[in-house]
Amino acid sequence: MIVRGGENVSIVKTAYDIARKQVFFCRSNEPIKEIARKLHVNNIGSILVKKDGDVAGIITVNDLLRQMSRNTDVEKTLAEDIMSSPVVSVDKDLEIDELVEQFNKQRVSRMVLKDKKGEIVGVVRDIAVYKYLAFMKYDKEARKMFDKDYLHKLY
Repeated sequence: MIVRGGENVSIVKTAYDIARKQVFFCRSNEPIKEIARKLHVNNIGSILVKKDGDVAGIITVNDLLRQMSRNTDVEKTLAEDIMSSPVVSVDKDLEIDELVEQFNKQRVSRMVLKDKKGEIVGVVRDIAVYKYLAFMKYDKEARKMFDKDYLHKLY
């Protein structure tokens, strides 16, 4: 929490703060043509794959492109044929610096966020973390410049 002018300003501090909260699913026996349609219609880059009620994997746009570039029959290729598994999940309250460590350790582009009950509550991308870190660095530098070039002139 940052205090500016006596006012509390909330800042991002957990994985959940920068995650996509709406999570999309497909069936493991769903053709990739239908998955591509879902990704496009919902303007998303990944979808979780369910098999027998559990999350069995994840498919990203890159997974689809890689598969389609192999001249695959999109009518016959199923989600389970191209999904990445297992899915890496972390606690939704994981702090950003710990999240960065997990991305570096796991070498994945997305992680599933779970609450204390083990329910899926979001998906976070590595790029969202890096954008947040870049913004925080920019914001910190901007505040320094403001303090140096403007604030001291007020008093």
